[in-house]
Amino acid sequence: MRRFLAAALTACALVLPGAAGAQPAARDPFDLQAMPAAERLAFLRAFPKGADLHLHLAGAPYPETYLAWAAEDGLCVDPKTLQLAPPPCKDGLRPAADALSDYGLYGQMLDSLSTRRPGFMDRSGHDQFFTAFDRYGAQLPARQGDMLADVMERLAAQNTWYVELMVTPQSRESRAIGRQVGWKGDMAAQRAANSAAGLDALVPAAMAQTDAMEARAKAILKCDTPEARPGCKVTVRYLVQSNRLVPLEETFAQLQLGVALIERDRRWVGLQMVAPEDHPSALRNYRAHMAMVGFLSDQGRRVKVALHAGELTPAYATPADLAFHVRDAVFVAGASRIGHGVALAYEDDAAGLVAELVRRKVMVEVNLSSNDVILGVKGKDHPWHWLKAAGVAWALSTDDPGISRSELSQEYAFGAAEGMTYEDLKRSARNALAWSFLPGEPLWNDPPSYVSKHVACRTAVDQFCRALLARSEKARAQWELEERIRAFEEARRR
Repeated sequence: MRRFLAAALTACALVLPGAAGAQPAARDPFDLQAMPAAERLAFLRAFPKGADLHLHLAGAPYPETYLAWAAEDGLCVDPKTLQLAPPPCKDGLRPAADALSDYGLYGQMLDSLSTRRPGFMDRSGHDQFFTAFDRYGAQLPARQGDMLADVMERLAAQNTWYVELMVTPQSRESRAIGRQVGWKGDMAAQRAANSAAGLDALVPAAMAQTDAMEARAKAILKCDTPEARPGCKVTVRYLVQSNRLVPLEETFAQLQLGVALIERDRRWVGLQMVAPEDHPSALRNYRAHMAMVGFLSDQGRRVKVALHAGELTPAYATPADLAFHVRDAVFVAGASRIGHGVALAYEDDAAGLVAELVRRKVMVEVNLSSNDVILGVKGKDHPWHWLKAAGVAWALSTDDPGISRSELSQEYAFGAAEGMTYEDLKRSARNALAWSFLPGEPLWNDPPSYVSKHVACRTAVDQFCRALLARSEKARAQWELEERIRAFEEARRR
C-alpha cells in the first residue's frame, strides 16, 4: 500500500505545474492578448501590414527631423511662439541650430510640434494637433523630397511597402486661378472658366513637381545603386488634397486640377479634402464641397475619391452637422473610402447608413491615435467595434504619425490593446490593399471575407495566374502580401 501511494504521488508530481520535468503548454504564437506589450509591438513591426492609405506627407516626419532640417536650412525658431520661421534670425528669433544645443528649447520645440505633452500651452489635443502645421510651415515646400524619403524608409522598416500620400500639388497657383475667376454658382460654368484661365496648364508643372520630389527621395535613399536603402522598394501613390477652409472658388480649382492630374499621371490616384472638419468654414460649406467632388469626379466614376468625413463629436459640432457628413461623402461625393468616420453613430438613420456602407463596399480608414488625441475617442467608444460586427470593411492607418508620435506598427499595437485579434489585423492589412487605388483586377473576389481568389490564381501559380500578376498592379501587391504573411506565419510557428 505504501509503495502504491508513493508511486501515485510521484506520478502526480510529474504533471503538476512547475514540477521538475513538466513541459509548459505551448502558447499560441498569434495570441496577441497573451503577449506582453513590448513583445506585441515587436511582433507587429515584423508583421506585413500591406499599406497605409491615410497619411498626410506634411504630418509624417517627426519634429526631431524637422528641427534637423531647419538647422541645415538656416531657419529660425521663435522662442515665444515655439514655431519655425524664415530668416533673418533677429528681433528675438534664434537660429534653429540653437535648438539642437539648447536642450530646454529643444524639448519645448518637440512639445510644440507634436502632441506628446497633453495640455501643452493650455491647448486641447484637438487645437495642438491642427495648429502644429502652422508652426513648422516655413519649411514644407523645400523639403517634400526629404519627407518622402523619410516616409518610405520608415514604412520599409515596418514591413509595409505601399502608401497613398496626401499632397497638395500647385496649391497656390490653382487657388490664384480660382480667385481670378471668382465663384459663379454653376459648377459647369466654373470648370469652363477655370480651364479658360489656364488651370489645365498647371498639370505639367504638378507632374514636374512630383518628378523633383521623387528624384530627391531616390537620391537620399540611394535607389538604383548597390547601396540602395530598403525604402526604395516602397511603392508610393498620391492623393490630391484640397483645402476645405478657403473660398469655394479656390477649393473648386484645387479639385479640378486634381482630376486633370489624376487623368494624366498614374502616380496620382484619387481626390481628398483636408483641414479641420469642425472649422466654421468647413461646416458652412460641407454640402457644397461634397457636391463639387461629386460633380468633378462623376461620383467616383471618373476618378477615385477618399474623403475625411465624420471626424467629429458633439464637443466640436452641433447635432445638425453631425447628422449627414458621412452620408453625403458616400451618396453625393461618391467616396469609396471614408477617413475616420468617428461620428457615424450621430448620423440620421445610422444603422441604415452602416448597412449601406456594407452594401456599397465602402471602407473606413481607422486612425486610433489621432482619434484619441483630437477627439478623445478610444476604447469601447470607438466605432470600429461596430464596424467589425456589422461587416463594414476597415483598415488601420496613421493620419499624421510625426505629430501623433506614432507609426503604423503602433496603430496595430493600439488596436490589439483594444481587443483586435491577429485575424482582425490580418484583415486590416488585406483591406488596405483591396481598397487601395492601385489599378487592375484584384487577387481576391470577396473582400473583406477573403475566401475566394481570382479564378486564375485559385491553385498553384500557373500561366493564367502569372498573366494576371503581370497585368495587374493591385493583384501583384496583394500576392506579395499573401507571400509575406505566409513566410511570417511559418517563421512564427517554428
